[in-house]
Amino acid sequence: MFRVLRVLFVLSILAGTFLLFDKNSEPIMIYFFRDNGHSIPGYLAFILFIMIGVIVGYIISLKSVFSYRSEISNLVKTNKDISEELDSLRNVAVGEEFSFTEKE
Repeated sequence: MFRVLRVLFVLSILAGTFLLFDKNSEPIMIYFFRDNGHSIPGYLAFILFIMIGVIVGYIISLKSVFSYRSEISNLVKTNKDISEELDSLRNVAVGEEFSFTEKE
């Protein structure tokens, strides 16, 4: 949650710079593929590309978040299995024979 708030805070600061750059900017031509080009103010290009970079970086970081979640779920499952095995070994009497399971 705090990551999202931090991203929104940074984006709001960038939007605030929009007001500062508004009066002192030269137009920049941006060409997309074989287009004739679009003339946009320099400050807008700066803010736009930084915002696109932040969004792309956030989307790329989601890959690691999902991999960490799957790793945590695997570790929880393994921990549960080991806990069940430990509990079953605690319940065995001292002289009683027991058979090993396939996990061992």
